[in-house]
This record gives sequence, structure tokens and C-alpha cells, in this order.
Amino acid sequence: MKKEDGFPGQVSFVLPEKIIVLIKGNPLISGLYLTDIGYYPKAHHHFRERPSGSTQFILIYCVDGQGEIRIGDASHPVLADHFFIIPAGMAHSYHSDEQNPWSIYWIHFSGAKAGLFARQVCRSLPIDRGKTSRISYRIDLFSEILRNLDRGFSIETLEYINLCLNYLLASFTHLNQFRLVKQSGENDPIAQSINFMLENLNKKLKLGDIAKETNLSASHFSRLFMSRTGHPPIDYFIQLKIQRACRLLDNSGWMIADVSRETGFEDQFYFSRVFRKVMDMSPAEYRKRRV
Repeated sequence: MKKEDGFPGQVSFVLPEKIIVLIKGNPLISGLYLTDIGYYPKAHHHFRERPSGSTQFILIYCVDGQGEIRIGDASHPVLADHFFIIPAGMAHSYHSDEQNPWSIYWIHFSGAKAGLFARQVCRSLPIDRGKTSRISYRIDLFSEILRNLDRGFSIETLEYINLCLNYLLASFTHLNQFRLVKQSGENDPIAQSINFMLENLNKKLKLGDIAKETNLSASHFSRLFMSRTGHPPIDYFIQLKIQRACRLLDNSGWMIADVSRETGFEDQFYFSRVFRKVMDMSPAEYRKRRV
């Protein structure tokens, strides 16, 4: 079974040709611009084949599961926390793994500078998780572009999203520089622990798991964290999870069950109880309040 698109919770935009013409005529953004962007969660049976290639470069960022990209006779597995750039004009196909389907963010981009952001092509490249990786920040950049596009194609919106595109692509192509901002807190156990929490919002962490990252005992770490932040570590972790859930409810069309799983709650009803405790309203009420 093959499926090109149409996945529960997906978000995507394809810019009309007349909008692309406007972008090409704008010197501020004509050098690098996106034509398509989206997010496909748990994309069962996802498949795409382009025998003549695409007129744009394509970036695929796998955040969960896995899939495969085929360029010519070579097959490239793409695992979670890996990205792949397909060159413009090159025949290719790709598909999600049947047993462990990928969740991917993807962008089609073009312009005179596009090739400069695509020097590392035809390779599946890892983005290792760690204290300074800023993976959640990168995902928020995707969400910011998608949320702006949801408001239409005004000149200001087109300029903003494509200026953001430069930064978003640089977060892949210039990993060391993108992570540098987090390195200042590398020797601070509280900063280390918060970075660790942010990189694992989709998991269940215990106090011992977090304390282990700081090389402190659980009791010492807990007292230090409380004195610095005013919150117990696990309470703080839950607040970060709910903040992430709020951004997903604001910026995507995901079902509440999908948001629950993405933030590490396997039980949707428990997620709703925790959400209400933090936000004083249910996830459904929060989403309605935004409209």
C-alpha cells in the first residue's frame, strides 16, 4: 500500500505559483525561499516518487520512526534525528518504514542561494541529542513558519517566513554554531538539567534520570533546583511538557491524542488532567479559546 499524503494531524502548505512570482520579484527574499513546507506525523505508507526529480531542493527531517530515500541505485536509510537534502533535478523516491513509520518535517526550497545551503546532499546526516542540541527550538522554528502561513500570504508574512528559512536551514548546515548559545551553561547543573528536559519532552523521566545528567545525587540536585527555580524538578518538567503541548495546540491541527503522545503522555485522559491542573482548562477548552 502506498500513500503520497493525507495523514492524521498533518500540516502542510504549497505556495501558489502567483505567490512564488511575487517572492521572486522581492530582492529581500528572492535569493532563498520556500515553495512547500509541512509536517507528517506517523506517516503510514507514505511514498513519493519523482522520476524527473523536483525543481526545488528538498529537505526531509525525521524526528521519529524511520524511512528510506533512494537516489539512483543507492538507498539511504533515514532514522530518527537525521536529515537528508535531495538536490533539485535529481530523480528520487522515498518512503516510510512499514513497521516504524517516520514522522517528518519537510521543506521544498529554491533561489540563487539554495545550492549554498545544500552542499551536504545525498547523505543521511545525524543530529545527535545532547545538552546543547536545541532540537525543540528547531521544531519551534518550523511551527513558527507554519503558523504564519496559516494567516495568509501577505508581503510581510512572505518576507518573514523566508527570512526565518535562512535561520532554519542554518540550524541543519551549521550545527556547531547553532548549538553554541547553549554551551555557556554547560557547567551549570541547573542549565544542564533544563536542556536535558527540553530534549526529552516526549519521554517519561524520573528524578534520578535528570539528576544523573548533572552528576549530582537526586536529593542534592532536587534541593539545588528548587532553590534556583522555585519548583521541584519533576513539576518543572511537567510545566515544560504542557508549554510544548500549548504550542502544538496553537500551531498545528493535531488531534489532542497526538499532542498527548508527543509530550510523553500515553494516556490521553491523564494528559488532560495534568493540562487542566497547569492551565486551569482542558486542552479542548484551550484550543477553542484561541479561535
